[in-house]
Amino acid sequence: MPVSEYGLTQHDSLTAAQQAAGEAASACGGRSFTCVVFQQGGRLMLSTAFSNAFLVKHVVAEPATKGGNPRSATNRPMDSAHVRAISKYLVENERNYILPPLTLNVRSVPAIHVPRGNFATTVGFVVIGDETKFSVTDGQHRLAAIAKASESLNDPESGFTSDSVSVVIVVEPDLARIHQDFADAAQTKQIPASLLAAFNTREPLNRVLTKIVDGSQLFRGRIDETSKSLSKNSPAIFLLNQVRGLVKELLFRDYALSESSIPARSNQVIGSTEKQDAFVERTLSMMDILTRRMTPWSIIAELPTSGGPANQVVDYRKHYINMTATGLVIIGHVAYEIEKNQDSQWRTDRYVDLATKIDWRRDADIWQGSIISGDKISTTRAPGRTAARKVMAAIGLPSADVVESAIPGSDPLVSYGS
Repeated sequence: MPVSEYGLTQHDSLTAAQQAAGEAASACGGRSFTCVVFQQGGRLMLSTAFSNAFLVKHVVAEPATKGGNPRSATNRPMDSAHVRAISKYLVENERNYILPPLTLNVRSVPAIHVPRGNFATTVGFVVIGDETKFSVTDGQHRLAAIAKASESLNDPESGFTSDSVSVVIVVEPDLARIHQDFADAAQTKQIPASLLAAFNTREPLNRVLTKIVDGSQLFRGRIDETSKSLSKNSPAIFLLNQVRGLVKELLFRDYALSESSIPARSNQVIGSTEKQDAFVERTLSMMDILTRRMTPWSIIAELPTSGGPANQVVDYRKHYINMTATGLVIIGHVAYEIEKNQDSQWRTDRYVDLATKIDWRRDADIWQGSIISGDKISTTRAPGRTAARKVMAAIGLPSADVVESAIPGSDPLVSYGS
């Protein structure tokens, strides 16, 4: 469809379009924004960037009321916890954050000036007056968080309100189609936990995690950092998220600590660079002892990370507890107790015992009646804790029993995962 049919004003040149837009903005007390004008799905679209201050003033969200009729509102019900989380992220990372584009809607075509021509895509100038209001098709929580963060960062030295966010503006008067646009924009794929752990190094837990993986002879090159589950025939020994469960046990004695609780707990335990480095050093020391002494880790560490010999990992995974996520959590749980002792030689001796005195084969008696039932391995918390207590008893280590469900922010029913 030619742009002229959208009610756009065409000019003989880009300079003429810019001048006309500037004059129109002066006449109405508005502003002229440079934008890209294009068509998508039979509709007129604009792409530009608005400052945070402009977004707060000119963009409105119309969230549905929980329990009410969502069809009468533009947006879904507002999730206040989600808004707080985004706002906290913006405030804490004022000079180092990123926000994805917002998709906005305007129900009538604003004044848009473009150069003359039958272009599928062209540069134009949109004039927006004080009376122009946009609604949010996708991004109402980001918008609310920007407003909340702007209030928190009300400081002359802060440049937050002058920062900008890219926006895509859809010209659409039909509320039903606006709802459909929201549903279409929400067709996103969840990021696998392992990939999120690899990328989100803003979190101290993930920073130490990647250093441990890179520094360990066993883990380096043998961890699947992108998948949601580990294929039976994968030569990788663990998912990154499974190693993260080990690290959570070492730090918090709770692999199931809720994600919302992790930032505060991480800052308490490893909030500084010095604490993170010390934790990585002690964890790598533990991994080195176990890798050199424990079957089949000692064998796997000598294998190449790819090719035919690497496929031996598949067989070891079938026969050894310490080749499963459950085994990693048990090791982490026991190591948490070992790490309480300040005597480095004593800790070394206990790790040697953990590697050599425990029979890690699936059919060993120590696992029967706890995590092993028939040919199945349990992935829930209670059997794993029972198995960990047996391991601690076998190496002469007293277990520190606690009521697991009393651990703040944890889920006593959660499983170890794939």
